[in-house]
Amino acid sequence: MISESKFQMWRGTIALAQVDNHVSKEEKLWLDQHLKKIPFTKEQREILQNDFEKGIKLDDIFLNSLEPRERGMLVSFANTIFKRDGLAPEEEIVLSQLTGQIMGDLKVEELTSEVERMEEESHEEENIFKRLVTIITSLI
Repeated sequence: MISESKFQMWRGTIALAQVDNHVSKEEKLWLDQHLKKIPFTKEQREILQNDFEKGIKLDDIFLNSLEPRERGMLVSFANTIFKRDGLAPEEEIVLSQLTGQIMGDLKVEELTSEVERMEEESHEEENIFKRLVTIITSLI
């Protein structure tokens, strides 16, 4: 089972795919690949299926109730989904509005610092891995 915030984020993601009133094969494939990995409850899966079949608008999702992480992911998903089949004019408008609405009250500096810190840690781990490979290779 996932949190309500994550569930609403995925409902929002389905709404994003429907913004231009056409869900392309690429968008459907992307959604299917991601949704099948999530441990939704039976009820949540039924709601998502209904959202996909009958349609859902982004306005139906309580974006302000999403945790900051899920809000950021929704913006990222919007970029990914919209660019799958080319950015339609209505998608561009929604992306701009969504970014402003979602990112408006987020502490961007804190998030940026956290991302930079995570990136530095990643590079450190990568360097350690490279050094280990070099050492092991030299022993062979």
